[in-house]
Formats: sequence, structure tokens, C-alpha cells
Amino acid sequence: MFRILQSELYRIRKKPLFFFCLMLSAFFMFAYALTFHYDTVKAAGLTGGIASLNDYTEFLFSDYSLVIPITIFQLAYVAEDYQKGIHEILFAKGISRFDFFFGKLTALWIATLFYLIFSFFMAYVFIMAIWIKQTNIQISFVHICGYLILQVLCFIGYSSFLWLLSCLLPYRNIALAVMFFLLGTLYLYLTKISTALNLEYSLYKCWIVGLSDQMEINLSISQLPPVLLTIAAYIFLPAGAAYWIYRKTNLRKQERR
Repeated sequence: MFRILQSELYRIRKKPLFFFCLMLSAFFMFAYALTFHYDTVKAAGLTGGIASLNDYTEFLFSDYSLVIPITIFQLAYVAEDYQKGIHEILFAKGISRFDFFFGKLTALWIATLFYLIFSFFMAYVFIMAIWIKQTNIQISFVHICGYLILQVLCFIGYSSFLWLLSCLLPYRNIALAVMFFLLGTLYLYLTKISTALNLEYSLYKCWIVGLSDQMEINLSISQLPPVLLTIAAYIFLPAGAAYWIYRKTNLRKQERR
């Protein structure tokens, strides 16, 4: 499995699409910083309020801008294996399904982690550059870092779900269309249901993408056990289901028995 992990990380590093997604994310982070500055910082100054990096951190997860690039990359990258018949080539060389599956999944988790670290870094570089003359900003780095770690775990869970979708629909265009349809449905309807029912604890409150801003920094500590339980379900249940589907998929043309 370690050899697969190494080779997949090398392939990801050499993919122009991955660097395109990083640049797209940087553009979104720049737009976030400008939007937050003019909509929140200036408004707070006019009313005598205090803008905070806490608010900006939650603002980063207020829509799908962080999600779109990594979704495009992962679905396109995994679909390439089916198009080029990479599974059969590796099976012919004696690589087991278990090693390939979890080696590639781990590589995708690492790529997601790198993508998020890069995005967070660019986000705070842009906002600090814009706020360079601001003095009335409250910063709680401990809470911000803890909140970002939870969000990273959420995105790793999202990566597991994309892996499951790729096993179900090993076609890039179809998988992308289905995924963006699901994201749109979640954004437009499920959040409204959660709000209408006034649920104190809901899967939607700690949902992986788009709704994660409802997991406020100040509440994340007091709600940590259910939040971690929810995130663990996001990570391991899709991965387990994907592995079961992958074992049943007919990829045995050249697999050594």
C-alpha cells in the first residue's frame, strides 16, 4: 500500500489540473477577503463594532467556493483510472485491491489536506494584507486553529464521499453532474429544513460543505463529542461502503487469482 501511496502522490504532484484547482482556490480566497472586508469590516467600523478573525474564519465556509475545486479535481482524477485501465495494469503486477484502494484513498486525503492548508494560508494572507491598517481586530488563534482542524476533518469526510461516488459512477462527467446537483439540493433545501424544524443538533449543522459555518467557533468546544462523532461517520462510512462496492466491481480481467 505504501508503494501505491507514493506513486499516487507523485501522479497528483504532476497533474496540471491540481495546480489549476489551487490557483482557482486562491482566486476564491481573494474574493472572500474583499467581500468580507467591504461587507463586514467597513460596516462594523461605521456602527462602532469590532470585526474579528473569528467571523472571517466562519465566513470562509459560508458557501461552496472551497468545495468546487477539490470536487472537480478528485472526480476527474479518479475517473482517469477507469478510462486508462490502470486497475488492470496494477492487478497484473500483483497489486491487491486492498492496497490499491486504501493507498489511493490515503493519497486523496493527503492531497485534500494540502489543498486546504494552501487555501487557508492564502485566505489569511489576503485578509491580513487588507486589514494591515486595522487595529480593532480580536484574534483568538487557539479557537481559530481548532475550528480549522475540525473543518479539515470535514473535508476529508467529503473526500471519502467523493471516492464513494466515483466507485458508483466511474464516469467523470456523470459524476460531476450528480455531485453538483446534490450540492445544490443540499444548499437550497436541507438547510431550510434544519432551520424550520429548529433542530438543536442536526447532521446539517455539522455538514461537510456549505453548511459548516453553522458550526460556530464558540460552540465547537461545547459540542465537540457529537461533532467528532458526526465527522467520524462522514469519513469512515463512505470509505467502508466504497470498499465494499470496489471489491464487487468487475475489474478482474488481468487480476492474479
